[in-house]
Amino acid sequence: MVMIYCRECGARHSDKAKACPKCGYAAFNVDKSVAVYLVLLWLFGMFGAHRFYAGKTKSAIVILLMFLGGILLYPMAILSFMGRADSFGILCLCVGVPAIIATGIWVFVDFIVALCNIKHPEKIFADNQ
Repeated sequence: MVMIYCRECGARHSDKAKACPKCGYAAFNVDKSVAVYLVLLWLFGMFGAHRFYAGKTKSAIVILLMFLGGILLYPMAILSFMGRADSFGILCLCVGVPAIIATGIWVFVDFIVALCNIKHPEKIFADNQ
């Protein structure tokens, strides 16, 4: 058990508590299902659907933009190399492929974290972005 501070009133309480005993502030949404989160993560993780579901919209938008940017830049690099290898094609390849790989790693880490915290939804659906 770890003592944490409430974001609303600053009172200390256990990290196992569903809400702050002093003010009632809940740092996570208990209406969400971990099973739905895992299904969204498995099927649409590269689009950030699981993070949208968890209420972490800023990081979900970052995942979505990284993946779509990588998907759009990769064909541009291939088309650029068809004529000749130029700096635009190399730039598209050097930005697009790492963006896709980084998104995949991020989603994989989210999957491992979700599996490790399957009995602690407050850690999955926490307010932090």
